[in-house]
Amino acid sequence: MPSGPKCIVVGAGVLVLCAARALTRRGWSIEVLEAGDLIGHPLSGSKGDARIFRLGYPEPHYVEMAIAARTLWRELEDEAGRRLLHVTGQLSFGDAAEVDAVAHSLARHGEPAERLAQRATRARFPAVSVWGPVLFEPGSGVLEAHACLRALCTTTGFEVRTHTRVTALESTDNGATVRGPDGQARHADIVVDCAGPAALALLGPTAASALGAPPSLPQVAYFRAAQPGSLGPARLPVFIEWGDAMIYGLPVLGSGAHAGTFKVSHHTPGPSLDLYDPTASCAAVDDADDSAHLAALTDAVRRLLPGLDPEPVATERCVYDNSVDTDFVLDRVGNVVVGCGTSGHGFKFGPLLGELLADLADGTASRLDLRPFRFDRLSRPGRTGPKDPDQRGSGAR
Repeated sequence: MPSGPKCIVVGAGVLVLCAARALTRRGWSIEVLEAGDLIGHPLSGSKGDARIFRLGYPEPHYVEMAIAARTLWRELEDEAGRRLLHVTGQLSFGDAAEVDAVAHSLARHGEPAERLAQRATRARFPAVSVWGPVLFEPGSGVLEAHACLRALCTTTGFEVRTHTRVTALESTDNGATVRGPDGQARHADIVVDCAGPAALALLGPTAASALGAPPSLPQVAYFRAAQPGSLGPARLPVFIEWGDAMIYGLPVLGSGAHAGTFKVSHHTPGPSLDLYDPTASCAAVDDADDSAHLAALTDAVRRLLPGLDPEPVATERCVYDNSVDTDFVLDRVGNVVVGCGTSGHGFKFGPLLGELLADLADGTASRLDLRPFRFDRLSRPGRTGPKDPDQRGSGAR
């Protein structure tokens, strides 16, 4: 175990584990504090079997970040000795302006993408029924989420304390302190605050009101082939239907609980957890299915995936840790580094975000321009306010 400066990392999602891994490899002594009973617990934003890994974003800086993250995921695969990122390709279709923006961003960074006519799309992907302009990204795919979390823990030595809830933290002249509900204090040279929806609240009302948005609870469903053996989910690519609801789907690959199914969800709108107390136990969150949003998913399967049985074989809810503009929050205040506001699209960037948080912790110059992710971003010239919360174009898990 490293014996260098001490860092306490709050939370145990993908950002926490990636930051802990990056700092451990730089010689820091790391202690991870997780309020839940296990890593990837049922209401964790990083739970589940599968997440989209895509390169295509309307914003060029996210394409650049995805390219960098891909290299780091492959490095983790080499260390773990197993595949984590499966390349399936991805279809982006629907709203013409969004699809065009994705195409231009990919081209700007030299990533291949192919515009497909409707007839060509049907011939190549007969199990998917699309509309509007279509863009195929051959380099995108699926991450085995649970396997990623395990690999991050098993390839790096750091301590994880579950059932350890943090209710307050503060920067001091000689470090930082975290406190639990019993008032017990823990001290470190640096605290990295990646507590999901609680992260900004732990910094106080000013930070929370500046960039925080209520967490939301999108509906997720898993589907199988209409005819057993006739259509394996591995033959279906990832897809995103750009539009108001932003329906997306991905094959669940690997050996998880939902392996062999196709995951479908909606990025917007997600029901808001307006009464959510970020410093209370997550067990208080009602994660029952939302009948209206579940019906929208089954309707989407009928429209877009005619080879699947529209009756789901499993359902779940997932918590989105939102920022007001859907961009991440990556910044440092005194001796506290904050990583949050992933808004449903952070998992794919995990190893890169971990390195960026480690840079902020040890004062290393960042490899990327972090101005889009700083606390003061909305007050800078050129930023007149948050994005429309119902147009979260950066999202989709």
